[in-house]
Amino acid sequence: MARKRHRSTDADLAALPSDSTAMDHDTSVCSVDSNGSDRYVTRDMRTTQEDDEMARTRPTRRAIIWFRRDLRLHDNVALDGAIRAQQDAGGHEMALLPLYIVHRPKRQRCGAVRFQFLLESVADLAKSFAALNGRLLVLRGDAEEVLTAVMAAWSATDLFFEEGVVHYAVARDDRVRAIAASLNIKTQSFRGVTLYDPHEIIDKNGGQPPADYERLLEITDKMAQPAVPIAAPLSLLNAAAFSTNELFAMLCQHDSSAAHVMAGVNSDTAHAGLELFAVPHLTELGLTPPDPHTPFIGGESEAMKRLDAFCKDERRVGLFEKPKTSPVAIDAASTTTLSPYLTFGCLSAREFFYRIMYIQLHFRNRPGPTQVTLEGQLMWREFFYCYACSSPDFDSLERNPICKQVDWRLLGEEYVSHPELDQQCLLGTTDAEEKLAMYHLQCWKDGRTGFPWIDAVMRQIKLEGWTHHAGRHAVACFLTRGGLYISWLRGATHFQETTIDMDWPINVGNWLWVSASCFFSNYRQVASPSTFPRRWDKQGRFIRKYIPALRNMPDKYVHEPWKSSLKEQRNAGCLIGKDYPFPIIDFKHAMTRCLASMGQAYSDSETESTTTPGSSTSAPTGDMEAGDPSPWDSDDMCYSYRGPTSSSQS
Repeated sequence: MARKRHRSTDADLAALPSDSTAMDHDTSVCSVDSNGSDRYVTRDMRTTQEDDEMARTRPTRRAIIWFRRDLRLHDNVALDGAIRAQQDAGGHEMALLPLYIVHRPKRQRCGAVRFQFLLESVADLAKSFAALNGRLLVLRGDAEEVLTAVMAAWSATDLFFEEGVVHYAVARDDRVRAIAASLNIKTQSFRGVTLYDPHEIIDKNGGQPPADYERLLEITDKMAQPAVPIAAPLSLLNAAAFSTNELFAMLCQHDSSAAHVMAGVNSDTAHAGLELFAVPHLTELGLTPPDPHTPFIGGESEAMKRLDAFCKDERRVGLFEKPKTSPVAIDAASTTTLSPYLTFGCLSAREFFYRIMYIQLHFRNRPGPTQVTLEGQLMWREFFYCYACSSPDFDSLERNPICKQVDWRLLGEEYVSHPELDQQCLLGTTDAEEKLAMYHLQCWKDGRTGFPWIDAVMRQIKLEGWTHHAGRHAVACFLTRGGLYISWLRGATHFQETTIDMDWPINVGNWLWVSASCFFSNYRQVASPSTFPRRWDKQGRFIRKYIPALRNMPDKYVHEPWKSSLKEQRNAGCLIGKDYPFPIIDFKHAMTRCLASMGQAYSDSETESTTTPGSSTSAPTGDMEAGDPSPWDSDDMCYSYRGPTSSSQS
């Protein structure tokens, strides 16, 4: 099957990573002995003759391959584009300079668990390059500043990268193209994040993203099938033509002080023999390594192992139905657990798509609608990417035209862009209601709400950076329309910091959905945090794992420990209010107030004739595999508020 090329000008979120701190530096640069060994020299020690000799033996073209959310060798459109360009140039005439830039702005929310996964993924990619006699160069700092410096210092002639999708990175990529053009550098960018081009989907839908999932399928069913994934290269040519010392020397000549920061060294560490352009340790970025390590190890190698293991059971792949998976699995997750690897590009969406599709060809009569199958999870991903690339304010409460205007507690968006203000607000506010809301938010984040199911899920997220989609739905509903009535944006921001598989379009889209702010309008259906989890886990094994204080609580009370007698609490070694908190709210009362307010918001939006995407009874999940009928579909598991009705679409 012929491989199609995709090229355009959309983009993604920048790679997550930390503030570069100023480092000591000197005037030392690096060169290479005649026998090829690295050595540190000062500028005046290197002769013009040596410089001329180096210039004669080096490739005339130098191509930078900028890795971002595509941390893999297989199906990497930017890497493939560079290799093809190298072949067209005659092979040895072009050197490949693969690089990754670690950058963590001060206000970027990215916790240690997520950051550790990222660094492991970069390290795995570096190892893969080394196995092919190549080298991944890891630099530090602001992406645009680093690229400007290295493109000039290394006399780059070509730049290759995979485009993202959302507006934030579109502007950044355009700026990088302009910088490259000013240096007479040829830029080639390629689309590879999604299965289909979201802009093409939008164009075929009259300039708007599909109103619902079914419309998305109608459009994509008439489009050419996704391109077949590209195999990983078996060898690389001239991917380590320059030693790290040479590249560091060039960078020093361009800007000595910046070079040391970008290369991750100072004068002492450099002469001590530490590696230049190496993957930083988490502590270097001001973060403490998680202990214990999460169940997720970053990298393409681990992604392919997990994909192979999952696909080995072809019946599970062919008959997969997301609603039948369990949110309380302890020993092994009941889903693919591939979402973190899709997020960081350790696994290509096309590779996943074709692996499962080839298997599902043998299960033509499989049960369930498309949205609950494995390929259906990828199509939910496509759905939210369409919205994210069409709206620059997709994550805004006020400026997103499709977002229902609800009078949530803690509405202010300034706290999202300035997270340091959260603590200041908690300590400094004199508004009793705001102070209570901040307290409730913090209890939710820490897993201290007094509702064991909610707390166990939040603690799993904090420890492991992941939880099942039904758990995400439960805690999201509890925070917003089904309990605390706190802005969904606060929850989305917390998930951005703590979940390994946070993909911005999907994270925002799911929070809009679960909070009934958009896409989903049945706001009256709310899961009970006490009765809902009994559907899967009557003995509370999941709760006992993540909340040790409740380990010996009788099965009868493990979901509602505040109902146990003092004697039973003493026997269990858990006094409610001391070893585990009382519930922070009266759930039934709070739920009724929440839904009454939601009813008012929907009534107001009808009056204003707000136009939003169509509602649906199918709910996606919080991770990449997402998309299935709402798990809250049983009346005995839910409370149903019978207040004012609304026919408006959300």
